[in-house]
Amino acid sequence: MELKQGAKIYFMGIGGTGMAAVAGLCQEAGYTVVGSDGAMYPPMSTMLDELKIKVFTPYAPENLTNAKPDLVVTANALSRGHVELEALLRSGIPYTSFPKLMGDQFLSKRIGVVVTGTHGKTTTSSLLAHVLNELGEDPGFVIGGIPHNFPRSFRLGAGKTFVIEGDEYDTAFFDKGPKFLHYHPHQLIINNIEYDHADIYPNVEAIEKQFENVAQLVPKDGSIMANWDDPRVVSVISRIKTNGRVIKVSTTGKDKAADVWLGDWSAREKDRGTQIWSADIHTKTWGRLQLETTLSGIHMLANMTQVVATIESLSKGGFIKPVNASSLSNAIKSFKSVARRLDHLGHAGDVDVFEDFAHHPTAVGLVIEGFKAVYPKRKLHVAFEPKNATSRRNTFQKDYVKKFGLADAVYIGPCPEDKRIPAEQRMNTEALAGEIGKKAAAFHSNDELLNKMIDNIKPGDAVIFMSAGSFSGIQYKLLEALKAKM
Repeated sequence: MELKQGAKIYFMGIGGTGMAAVAGLCQEAGYTVVGSDGAMYPPMSTMLDELKIKVFTPYAPENLTNAKPDLVVTANALSRGHVELEALLRSGIPYTSFPKLMGDQFLSKRIGVVVTGTHGKTTTSSLLAHVLNELGEDPGFVIGGIPHNFPRSFRLGAGKTFVIEGDEYDTAFFDKGPKFLHYHPHQLIINNIEYDHADIYPNVEAIEKQFENVAQLVPKDGSIMANWDDPRVVSVISRIKTNGRVIKVSTTGKDKAADVWLGDWSAREKDRGTQIWSADIHTKTWGRLQLETTLSGIHMLANMTQVVATIESLSKGGFIKPVNASSLSNAIKSFKSVARRLDHLGHAGDVDVFEDFAHHPTAVGLVIEGFKAVYPKRKLHVAFEPKNATSRRNTFQKDYVKKFGLADAVYIGPCPEDKRIPAEQRMNTEALAGEIGKKAAAFHSNDELLNKMIDNIKPGDAVIFMSAGSFSGIQYKLLEALKAKM
């Protein structure tokens, strides 16, 4: 559907991170934007208020009647039977999904840089957008998080490039294919492939198939930055015929014959709550790049290596201006990370409190390992909230046992009861704690968990809260309680 300038677009489910960002982008592009949701919460409610985008709450059929939109964008969280969605279907108003809207109205007209993979999408896309911006390219972007270098998670930009996270999760109630198939990838990063989204994919092979599909969308003058240290990525690339060039990226340095590879690295504490990771990245264009970052963990160095490979590809292809090594190094060094990626919330006496978005067992393990690399002697307390659709299942229970076992003390919050999941497939937090051992405990409420942490934490310890949700804000309550205690 071709939208006229100033057309009114209605975002049904506007409170989601991706929906709110795309709504803001559409407003910046000159469209009139309104939306609806069941209830609104920060930070998206704050952002939409600042943008003066009208939001109807709660959902109701009359919202559509009052708004009189030209097009409705539906969130993928909405299913048939939803009161406002059913009113939309009766109304005859044209509707679409935000991935299709992004593809049709924005990405098809730019050099789309699509960041995919089970892990690292938000950090990699944020770093890439920041680097392109520092290099004077004025990129557009939509990021599924809050990047600290930008005032918002979206920008239209006037440059050739547009950076977006490519999610393999489904698109909408009427389109069960992955979002990234709508994004017209010109430069495609495949960071890694693991089993995830157990609510919609039966096995990892089904996920691999979707990565095969997106890789085949890359045009002849485009590139695929493939993590050559990930066997599933290699397997996907080997099974398909690609039009674009495949750039082999050794993100952990295992393959020194790769086009771009991570060399030596080291880590240290800079000051309270801030780490410095130094790394050599070997390239064809700049030789050995010596880089520094405050991003914590070997997985963050892997993300950084993919960004360097993408900048090299864009530069070689003439899609951005030539880049010199010092400009690239300075751009990476000035990156301030993304909210909830080992964010240092503060300290109480000699105790430091952090939070991280980690919820998949691989991410959990990488965050703990990265922390231990810098602070090997500190007792580490990890609190985990099994909040998202996959962690509410027992699919990864054995993997969680192994990864949480790397911490010194583990506190497992209550798991929301989801009756859509068969009883035998639901996460059993007490069983998980029992398998981890004496260092772990499961709790029936977050307040109960909080009180136990207050009792257990001693001077010199450190705490990381891990959740895809809010953890009821107990991370901040802990910090205040420890300040009083210490």
